[in-house]
Amino acid sequence: MHVILESDEAWSLMTVLTSQMIDKAGLSSDGKAKLRKWRTDHAEGTVAMDELAAKINEAIGNVLDEKTYRLLRRKGGYIPSHS
Repeated sequence: MHVILESDEAWSLMTVLTSQMIDKAGLSSDGKAKLRKWRTDHAEGTVAMDELAAKINEAIGNVLDEKTYRLLRRKGGYIPSHS
């Protein structure tokens, strides 16, 4: 399975997550302000957001690789790809 988020999709995900954190995580006023600034710095279409999207895709790929269970056909039968 391959999951790849475009930059605008990653931005949408990031804005939902940061909004939830600001509203429901019990952050201090200073913490909320820092999170809002970080979100502003990663606005849609910025280089910072493109870099974040690449990191998100890498992290998703790593998790999927770790969770994927494959059987490899070898002489004598099948063996798991992860020991």
